[in-house]
Amino acid sequence: MLDSMIKKSSLRKNSEVVYSPLVKELEDSIRRGMLAPGEQIPPENLLAEQFGISRSSVRLGLTLLENRGIVVKRPGKGTFVRNGAEEMPSKKPVGTVGINIMPPEERENWYSSKIMATLLPLCNERNLRLSVIDAEHTDSFGKEFADALVLLFYNGSCEKLLALQQAGFEIILFNRIFSHEKIAYVSVNYRYESEKAVRFLLGLGHEKIGLITVRPDAGPSTVLRESGYLDAMRQKMFDPELTCSVDLGASDAYYTEKIEDFLKRKRKNFSAFFIPNGSLAVPTFLACMRLGIRVPEELELLCFDDIAYLYPIYRIPFHYVRMPLASMTADAVNYLAARLEDPSVPVLKRLYPVEICERNERT
Repeated sequence: MLDSMIKKSSLRKNSEVVYSPLVKELEDSIRRGMLAPGEQIPPENLLAEQFGISRSSVRLGLTLLENRGIVVKRPGKGTFVRNGAEEMPSKKPVGTVGINIMPPEERENWYSSKIMATLLPLCNERNLRLSVIDAEHTDSFGKEFADALVLLFYNGSCEKLLALQQAGFEIILFNRIFSHEKIAYVSVNYRYESEKAVRFLLGLGHEKIGLITVRPDAGPSTVLRESGYLDAMRQKMFDPELTCSVDLGASDAYYTEKIEDFLKRKRKNFSAFFIPNGSLAVPTFLACMRLGIRVPEELELLCFDDIAYLYPIYRIPFHYVRMPLASMTADAVNYLAARLEDPSVPVLKRLYPVEICERNERT
């Protein structure tokens, strides 16, 4: 029965994070009695194969279930459904941390997954439960879901944040900056760091640098990255000869076609290309490959996101910007844990520098 249940779940890939189908199926099976108290959960390698995810993702999902008190891990034996008579861990969780994940139709799931990979073990270490909440409806749930919130995605008002705080939630924003003295954040200064990245290209001798811009509905981080580009180029408006404008939330095929058409018509106007978002990197690579553009001899590429994992796949030399996501996540969790224990802990407002990484055929 469990085997057929897992096979059905492999069809549902549009989840907030890659291991969510596994978590939901196991939770449902335990609730309906398909997996009895004390019964062993299938091995990680089998779950990874059946759900089409990595073993590390399986471990993250099982850790989440363990944090919720649904399963228990026994070293050297495996993971088991918690028996009702079995004692819970002796230390009582100090609270539940909620994190909002990008909706499935959005294109930033890789970003959420990187943060979750650090967040889950940290919460376990700090004796905190973790709860995933809707990215777009952070004001529609009660205290039964979370005591503290890590807001990865937030485009709302300061007033809404203050209302959440008055309702009893400890809050920290991730890569969003608010000047209000009561609102905590860990963030990169997107505008300043983007300017620095474009100046890096200028320092390599590129006088004209192309840019991909996202049309009006772009979020604040994208707008700030584009502003940093303008600052570095000493421009007040985008130069149409250097700017490839695309719509938000489209498919890779659409982006590839738009970028390919732009490069075909305008590439001679610039010698470097600034990609402000990691989700646009693959379409840019594909466009260059289709047009036979040699990188970096004919066109230098720099992406404002950690896309190092793409190099073994496409073998295209590029530069990229790496944000210290692990450090930011650790600081956010430690801050919330401290605030849950002592609300007088000072509000955390911290900016982090990025690292500009050069990747070439020798690395």
